[in-house]
Amino acid sequence: MPVNSYCMFKDVGEESLTTLIILGSVIVLVLVSFVILLSYLFTSKKNKLLREKQLMKSQFEQELLQTQLEIQEQTLKTISEEIHDNVGQVLSLAKLNLNTFESSPEKKLQDTKQLISKAINDLRDLSRSMHGDRIAELGLQQSLADELQILENSGEFSTGMTITGEPYKLAPQKEMVLFRIVQEALNNTIKYSKAKNITVALNYDKENLLLHITDDGIGFDTHAKTGIGLKSMQNRAALIGGRFNLQSAPGNGTSITIELPNP
Repeated sequence: MPVNSYCMFKDVGEESLTTLIILGSVIVLVLVSFVILLSYLFTSKKNKLLREKQLMKSQFEQELLQTQLEIQEQTLKTISEEIHDNVGQVLSLAKLNLNTFESSPEKKLQDTKQLISKAINDLRDLSRSMHGDRIAELGLQQSLADELQILENSGEFSTGMTITGEPYKLAPQKEMVLFRIVQEALNNTIKYSKAKNITVALNYDKENLLLHITDDGIGFDTHAKTGIGLKSMQNRAALIGGRFNLQSAPGNGTSITIELPNP
């Protein structure tokens, strides 16, 4: 082979090798850059999800604290009214019987004993209602039954509670939020519905817990009326993963349903 041809071949080979090295280096650099970019995007997305999760947790804790405070406030208000309207009245009647004791001692004594027994029972119920952790301690069913009993004792409402299916325990936070929703609904019923009959129903099945609150009040147009209380109940149901449904019409009472998936 001529010397010139050999040199030319050698130069071409060296150029090809240099080109391959440069091309390989560029490819490696692109791949490394791509991996770094993916790692950065993944880390950024992960951090964003962690921040969103932390924010949701913080919002849930704040809402739960607000719910606890509202439950305490509403409970204390109910207790105050109950003591004033019922226990106070019963004790006043007992005092009146004692003041007129001489007219018919046996009957007055018996009536006074019954009145004092009623006052003691009412105070026992109220004392149990004041317990800060009563919902977690008693459970959702008993807490709702106690709430309805207080309304029943007022003499203004006839209440009822039904339970179907095999009851199961929910997380304390969820039971507290559900209790507050019912408390809010009952408060609205007392203020606006002019109802005489109120029913709470718990329907347990394997997939969902259905909570129904119904009354036979005057009802309202749901399209024209969206108060803060209704929005609050809807938001609280969503907070624990539940679905809120309201049905009402003028003259047809009101029905509220919360559907909560069973975890």
